Amino acid sequence: MRHFLIASLLLNGVAFGAPTKPISVPGAVKQITLPGASNTKPLSLPIDISTPAFEGIEDKPVNVGILPSLPYVLPGGALGHWGVGNGGDALRIGFARARDYAANVVLRINTNSLTNIKEQVIRDWIITNQKFLAADILQSEHIWTTEVKPTCAWTVQPGAVEHLPVSNPVQFSYPACRESADSFIKTAQILIHESVHHFNGDETTADKVAIGIIDAWQAGNMDAVPVSTINAPQGTQKHAAVWTGDTVVVIGGYSDENQNGVATVSGFDPRANSWKTYKAPQSFGVRHDALAVWTGKEVLIWGGFRKNGNSTEWVYDGALLNPSTGEWKLLAKPDWWTQKSSTWDGDPRQSIVWTGDRAIVWGGIDTNNLPMGGIFNPETLSWSKINTSSEYAPKRIAGHSAIWTGEKMVIWGGYQGISDSSRSITNEGGIYDPKQDNWLPTATEGAPAARAGHQAIWTGAKMVIISGGGVSSRTDLKSTGGQYDFETQSWTNYTNELMVERVGHKAVWNGEEILVVG
Repeated sequence: MRHFLIASLLLNGVAFGAPTKPISVPGAVKQITLPGASNTKPLSLPIDISTPAFEGIEDKPVNVGILPSLPYVLPGGALGHWGVGNGGDALRIGFARARDYAANVVLRINTNSLTNIKEQVIRDWIITNQKFLAADILQSEHIWTTEVKPTCAWTVQPGAVEHLPVSNPVQFSYPACRESADSFIKTAQILIHESVHHFNGDETTADKVAIGIIDAWQAGNMDAVPVSTINAPQGTQKHAAVWTGDTVVVIGGYSDENQNGVATVSGFDPRANSWKTYKAPQSFGVRHDALAVWTGKEVLIWGGFRKNGNSTEWVYDGALLNPSTGEWKLLAKPDWWTQKSSTWDGDPRQSIVWTGDRAIVWGGIDTNNLPMGGIFNPETLSWSKINTSSEYAPKRIAGHSAIWTGEKMVIWGGYQGISDSSRSITNEGGIYDPKQDNWLPTATEGAPAARAGHQAIWTGAKMVIISGGGVSSRTDLKSTGGQYDFETQSWTNYTNELMVERVGHKAVWNGEEILVVG
């Protein structure tokens, strides 16, 4: 079986206020009692609905970057000594930063993730208590001591209390932790283990929960969905894919086995777990790195690279595919485009955005050294011109990003210049208003470092730039990113331990999170 793994990049912390009285939530209730727990009332949690907050919680809100429905946990009491620096700042900060990492790992678990855990009661407990466990990890106070201890971390079980979990502080020994916590994976496993004790779980239970979750994470068994391989297209890279509302349409790609592009266009129905093939016209041809958008009726496919002998060139044409009928319409480039030839094939030369009724294509340079762009109307199969002479119209050879804000198109980054030999990566951008047919620049002060091959996402309020780098040599990859606020015309940069250096990745916005794969 083929699996698709989606990793989540969590962006902004959200503050949650505690209610003044309990929240009553209707729905079925399931009781899970921890093995090894004593003197405690079974924990009752609603199934498949948001977990209610606890009564009487007056602790300050916890700023977390995970989900808006995380519950509160009951804050615990004082324990042990307060730590001092004593050369342990890196350890202390590492464990503090690992809170978000560990909570993120916990929340990525699903029922298919835990096949490595043989005991059903442990699997049930993890799935039922995900949000409480993540919240406890974030809420628990960390206290450090310079005393030598036989273990890196320990905490106090709450015992017989009305509500669980109780976030008693987790105490750490500088000397012991220096030997046992040298990575986020190890620190996350320790934090998960200690938080299980706040549910009155014993050492064995805490071990099984922590090891099971971390093993699932390291094995990639997170948010994975099996996909049938019957009638599936051959394995490729650099293919395009678009979601129609009920079908994933996969277009072309490059076969490492054949060292050439492929012409296959296929559709996957996730409900039926089945594939179908759309027979493309012969003139559509093979292509990889093609651009694709869903118009609401048809898949608009544009451009892509096509290998011709020893050279690979960008194809300035496309097609419309109706996945319901299998009907194809071939599309030609605007008659005013006279593109300059190029040998550069490391990144797509053009970009495409869908405005709701039009597609805007941008990229490449014409023989007059002006950038190329056009607006395509799929209803009339016609093109209209874009202002390319503005000083702010970005001259992009390749590798730039494009997003649609609902009113404007934003081009950012990529390779700029008028020829392959003179290209350079940039961190500049241009904002195009199709109603006014004019361009404005994005701010450069505080912008992420120059890059190409990155991903850009529109969240509904901000543009987010993710990774990328000096793609021509596959070096200098950027594990950084940034958010651009159009109201203030300002950038906020960020780095994150989870945001590894990458190129060739894809990202989508689901309304709460950016999902990154590759």
